[in-house]
Amino acid sequence: MELRQNAVRTANAKEITELDGNAIYLGNLNTVEADLKLPLKGKYGSSIQWESKETLFISHTGKVTRPTFGVGNRKVILVAKLTYEGAETRKTFEATVLQEEYKAKIVAVNPLTVRTNVGEQPELPTVVIVKNDTGSYTVSPVSWDLIKEETYRQPGFFPIHGRVEGSPLKALATIQVAEKALETIDHTKRLKEFKGQKVHLERESEFGAAMNRFLQYVRSTDDDQMLYNFRAAATGDTKGAQPMTGWDAPECNLKGHTTGHYLSALALAYDATGDSVLLGKIHYMVTELGKCQTAMSEQSGYGQGFLSAYSEDQFNLLEQYTTYPEIWAPYYTLHKIMAGLLDCYQLAGQRKALEICDKLGHWLYNRLSRLPREQLHKMWSLYIAGEFGGMNEVLAKLYAITGNEQYLMTAKYFDNEKLFLPMKENIDTLGNMHANQHIPQVIGALKLFEVAGDEAYFNIADNFWTMVTQSHIYSIGGTGETEMFREPNAIAGFLTDKTAETCASYNMLKLSKELFQFNPRKTYMDYYEKALYNHILASENSQKAEGGSTYFMPLAPGSIKKFDTHENTCCHGTGLENHFKYQEAIYFHDEDRVYVNLYIPSQLDWSEQGLSLIQNRDGLETVRFEVGGGSETTLMFRIPDWVSAPVQVKINGEPCRDLEYEDGYLKLRKEWKKDEIELTLPCSVRLVGAPDDDTLKTLAYGPYVLAAISGEQDYLTWTYSEQELLNQIIQQKDNPLTFMLDAIKFVPLYLIQDERYHVYFKLAR
Repeated sequence: MELRQNAVRTANAKEITELDGNAIYLGNLNTVEADLKLPLKGKYGSSIQWESKETLFISHTGKVTRPTFGVGNRKVILVAKLTYEGAETRKTFEATVLQEEYKAKIVAVNPLTVRTNVGEQPELPTVVIVKNDTGSYTVSPVSWDLIKEETYRQPGFFPIHGRVEGSPLKALATIQVAEKALETIDHTKRLKEFKGQKVHLERESEFGAAMNRFLQYVRSTDDDQMLYNFRAAATGDTKGAQPMTGWDAPECNLKGHTTGHYLSALALAYDATGDSVLLGKIHYMVTELGKCQTAMSEQSGYGQGFLSAYSEDQFNLLEQYTTYPEIWAPYYTLHKIMAGLLDCYQLAGQRKALEICDKLGHWLYNRLSRLPREQLHKMWSLYIAGEFGGMNEVLAKLYAITGNEQYLMTAKYFDNEKLFLPMKENIDTLGNMHANQHIPQVIGALKLFEVAGDEAYFNIADNFWTMVTQSHIYSIGGTGETEMFREPNAIAGFLTDKTAETCASYNMLKLSKELFQFNPRKTYMDYYEKALYNHILASENSQKAEGGSTYFMPLAPGSIKKFDTHENTCCHGTGLENHFKYQEAIYFHDEDRVYVNLYIPSQLDWSEQGLSLIQNRDGLETVRFEVGGGSETTLMFRIPDWVSAPVQVKINGEPCRDLEYEDGYLKLRKEWKKDEIELTLPCSVRLVGAPDDDTLKTLAYGPYVLAAISGEQDYLTWTYSEQELLNQIIQQKDNPLTFMLDAIKFVPLYLIQDERYHVYFKLAR
């Protein structure tokens, strides 16, 4: 801080205006719904005048008028003119104002069945599933009639009705009264992941190179800056560090979230590499956060065990249903901190991190256990303000570690009926729901299934995954537009510069990996590969080790990537973690099987079984494995959905006949000594369509989505038939991942950095 103050003291007038321009923070301008607070005075003294280039939607004073439904979102340019002692600087901001929601009419209410035990009052949901006049489904609040005690004193069925908000239609729930509680089902994972340094990436592969760039970045990150907001809140002494920027700036209500991700990134990087420098950084961060927690507990106005980068005010305001942007997702930020601490404990052995998290768990239980169930549901239903990330997941993990039943109870306080009820009923109500607000909640549901065995939680997670991957994803595996899910199979109308939030893919991959361990279906890993190669790998700047990630992966014609390096958005946070997770889903195992899911050059050491694998690629179609071991083991090789001809296999140079397959996996079993396996996975260029417009296509080759390099702002259009177009494509001999179509170059999306590109193009009729 002293360094910055010295810099300001020596700055001239022009430099003051520039410093003030860089310090302006307006919140998340990607999804504007509420009035903006436009500062009139700069941090260092400049006067600021604002001009909106589209006053119909944002006034010169920041008042927001959302476009009516059907008009579409609107981009608005805001210009700040900063003046100081005659010097002037102009700074431009781009805001996306979201259109109003459609005022739908409810035309039907889905009936429900609710189960209870004899003598126990039924717990009815606070919402019901309704069908709108658009044909889509959503949920609406409901007020149920009073239930008489005698109705649930003996086994049987009885109806109960409710009043649906915004509709004259009645809700109906059938109550099933049973003599005994449902037994929990088997909730152990069938497959285990390889921990720590059991898997090493080949450094020269695209995945190994990305990991190494981020390793350089986190090693160079200033820990004291990451601690700035916590120290400022706890003791006021920031140790001379520079303040955080963007969404973590001192004036931002989300501050602290990046630090939580940073803890996870350090732990993941240490787990993958064993780098002692990272262990030192982890120890320092955890120790200093512990000091902040102690200091807060000694101050009035703080509950015992509380830790955050700000006071408890946001939590208090949420309980009064205060909306965004007056508050900004306090439990979301808390989740990042707790998740980072648990990662430091589980992956880097930091006992102090568990102690801090344990105290936070007690603080949470004491705060939430006093609130009525209806209040909790209303809090969690609030857009952005009530976003709680994966609080249910981290508390379920804390319960599994400590055995403290209070944490399991607290995890269930975060059940969000607005999402969980329709997912349990397998009805798609995702349209216009905030994507990344809800994906982590589903991951938490699956973790609750793992630790407690309630089958409903598994069904919520599996149904949700199926809905998203079948009806809500772009060809790159990403989902959402301006952070929102759209109606099922609505792709063509939502190809903009704000498609596919990177956070959403981060969490969808996490969910896919967890589901696969319970039920090793190939389809989970087909999706995982698609999103990993074409979104996560494509989201980082491969030219610089600067820690930047894309917030959105633009899919509009002539798009260009923007890498967030200083804004500290949510996607910068998950981006810190993403590139230390490439090795996580390549291999899994049970007692005597190894599942090979991803064809990423790597080494596997399964020393407990006396088995090792070294995987290398020869081009894209040929994958070789050097197998070392001395025991009989089954190797299961996923057959990707892009394979275009029968797989060929050689063991020690000898072709294999009568190959055995099981659930989409090639199955090889023998006593492995020192053997070489060669897999040929034939692939060819193919077209991937859009479900709602059969003229829109994406080109793909193997696991890669190919993008056309072109600055044209309208759709590239060809008049070929599908087969004619495929016949026209020429693959470059010296670079087999480069293709030409009528002088237009196509390359994998991850290879594109600064060029404008097209992922979707048109085949005119």
